[in-house]
Amino acid sequence: MPEDELALPPENSLSSPLRLDTERQQKAGEYSRLQRRFAYIQTIIIALAALGLIFGGLSASFTGHLGLPLVWSAVVYFGLIALVYEIFSLPFGYYTGYVLGKRYGVLSQTRQAFFTDAAKSFLITLVLGGLLVAAVYAVMDTWPDIWWLLVWLGFLAVSMGMTFIAPVWLIPLFYSMKPMAEGKLRDSLLELCRRIGVYVRGIYVIELSARGTAANAALMGLGRTRRIVLSDNMIDRYSIPEIEVIMSHEIAHQQHNDMLRLFSLQAAILFGVLAAGGVIFSYLSDAVGYQGLADPAGLPLLGGILLVLLLLISPVISLFTRKIEKQADEFALNISNNPAAFRTAMTRLTNQNLSEAEPSNWLERLTQDHPSYMQRIRLADEFEKRHSLDRG
Repeated sequence: MPEDELALPPENSLSSPLRLDTERQQKAGEYSRLQRRFAYIQTIIIALAALGLIFGGLSASFTGHLGLPLVWSAVVYFGLIALVYEIFSLPFGYYTGYVLGKRYGVLSQTRQAFFTDAAKSFLITLVLGGLLVAAVYAVMDTWPDIWWLLVWLGFLAVSMGMTFIAPVWLIPLFYSMKPMAEGKLRDSLLELCRRIGVYVRGIYVIELSARGTAANAALMGLGRTRRIVLSDNMIDRYSIPEIEVIMSHEIAHQQHNDMLRLFSLQAAILFGVLAAGGVIFSYLSDAVGYQGLADPAGLPLLGGILLVLLLLISPVISLFTRKIEKQADEFALNISNNPAAFRTAMTRLTNQNLSEAEPSNWLERLTQDHPSYMQRIRLADEFEKRHSLDRG
């Protein structure tokens, strides 16, 4: 059976109302609260441990006994911190990611697959983080006055490169991805791209069902790696009009240059964070008694300062991303002119992904990067009402 015909709902299914599952909403609230609770506990413990490491003299004592060149000391110290963090965090990740995921029915992968993914993530963090630490400390040692500016430029180059290679190299490490077979859905999506004027290298199916029940879609990559990606558990359950409106939303990000806009905002924020972090780090390094900026003992202090600054500024990024997501929703409604398909697609996603339809106001403002389900439904209602008045 062709992939695009796997249990697709009939076209006329949009005429029947699809309602939010109240039982799943209760589970979504419980699931989110438990995850946040354990995240808070983990964060507090890690913060206390970091403070003890920095101000208790353990950091300076350990690096002082390494007897390695400066950059290698920093890399080895990073590796040890990463290993200890992984050992400590794994039980939290296992409970919130695996145990709760199984309990609430959002995880389908085996225990072995869960730990395999955890090992892959740790190895990627170890390699990329080690290279990053080596580069930062080499720059700090050679150009102590402008290290933060050079690190910022390096971050920009690496981030742009990762956008190109992620769909080809990184994502396939965790998920199987293959071209979509020919059929009605593929033809419909290619026609949608042609009509909007977006070039893509292909349409791919990503097998999310091997790990969980959540559905997703995206327009990934840049240039030669740009591609439409649909999860298999979206293709199985959604009608073609619903998938079209979802992809119209994703294509809108390309049409609005949202990747460039978001990249520019993040670059500006990172510039400020590194500049301010450099000043704070220089002052605290002297106060703690580290042997200059490039003393490897200062690695936890530097990381902690940058992390706190990024957390403080994260609501600004969340506000901006919610704004561009709303604009993408408006684009999808205008392109499809199908608010019914938009509503049923959002309802299916919320039910299937066990998402909270209307999280608390403070939580949405601080952490959410998409408008809530209720906001998106209201947007579709306003669109339908406005166009009904225009036709009248």
